[in-house]
Amino acid sequence: MILSLIRHAKSSWADFSLGDFDRPLNERGTRDAPKMAKWFTDDIQEKPILFSSPANRALSTAKYFEKELTPIKLNIVDDLYHANLQDYESLILENNHEKHIVIFGHNPTISQVAEEILKTKYVYLKTCSICQINLIEPDILVGGLNFLKSPKELT
Repeated sequence: MILSLIRHAKSSWADFSLGDFDRPLNERGTRDAPKMAKWFTDDIQEKPILFSSPANRALSTAKYFEKELTPIKLNIVDDLYHANLQDYESLILENNHEKHIVIFGHNPTISQVAEEILKTKYVYLKTCSICQINLIEPDILVGGLNFLKSPKELT
């Protein structure tokens, strides 16, 4: 099973009247998300199942990927906003029969999930970064790193 963890693209802090949940992507985020979506989908082997936090910045990022993967349906998972490690683990284990799942979420938890599965303490997902893991043992969430790619690496 392939697991792709994607941190939301860069969000805006320009409007302080918006709560954390409602913050949109900023200019860099709206530039990076479609670029990463295109790169990610160019060589994709298996059409994935998409799961996203409902927060505006994560959902907006996920929609760029959904557009590239049409007719793939995006699944919104409320528990991915303010999620903990167990929330991610439950979602992955519930779907470990799939060939490829993609989760759009937030730091610090999304980086912690990668560290836990890869059994390392040196994974940090920058905004709009993709960490792809080959789950060698999907039932116990043990895997190896396929790649960790950030938008800066595409320029």
